[in-house]
Amino acid sequence: MNDDYLAINLRNFLCLDHPSVQSVIEIAQEIISDNRVLDTETLYNIAKNRLQIPHKGLLSIIQFLINKKILVEGSKFTKDLVLKNVNRKRIYNFITSHIGVHFSIIKKVLFDAESDKSGSTGQLLWHLKMLIKFNYIKKIRFKKYTLFIPVEIDHKVGIIFFLLRDKINKKIVNLLINEQKVEKSEIYKHINEQRELVYYRINDLTDHEIITQSREEDCLINLNQHNKELIVQIYNIITNLKTKNSIIQRE
Repeated sequence: MNDDYLAINLRNFLCLDHPSVQSVIEIAQEIISDNRVLDTETLYNIAKNRLQIPHKGLLSIIQFLINKKILVEGSKFTKDLVLKNVNRKRIYNFITSHIGVHFSIIKKVLFDAESDKSGSTGQLLWHLKMLIKFNYIKKIRFKKYTLFIPVEIDHKVGIIFFLLRDKINKKIVNLLINEQKVEKSEIYKHINEQRELVYYRINDLTDHEIITQSREEDCLINLNQHNKELIVQIYNIITNLKTKNSIIQRE
């Protein structure tokens, strides 16, 4: 059985639980534990001498780990080690439970609380950069904000989470969940907010496919039927959050 066949066969079955993949990760961690940056050439040479893996198969494993961002060339970390840092893990956990949160909110809740003065803006930026680098989170630009979401979450979902943290947006969606359809001109009365502010939000929610507006004279507003299940689910998640909801509002 030749080297090419083994390499192709290995590529077809690569996963993080594969014994050969785990062996390469362990060698990478050994290199890093010696306070050295990860160099794939060094990793290849050590793994080649220690493991019984064909040349092309070993290259496939290393490339697989790089593509998955388990390993990053020139770093002193592997993906498993990134969350060993207590502050970085707190940030990651906060982002996963507050999808679509932006930088100033993360800093305000996690670093500016009276009980925790240990963090700085520079440290927060560094931790976010590491989480992005190792494919734990991603950032998206929305209007004047940079939002952070777990890497597996779609951008559109992240934006809906962000929009539904706004107090007035949330009131509008809650009204439409309960009333199904409401005339546009009546919504501000139902939720007791200024008409101009409500109309601005209605246009914003329409642009992002959270609600729809009928073309009739009375202009009925309802939840976008194509996204209704997702919108209601996100609304319920945000409503049930126990973390300092008064702080986590759109600024």
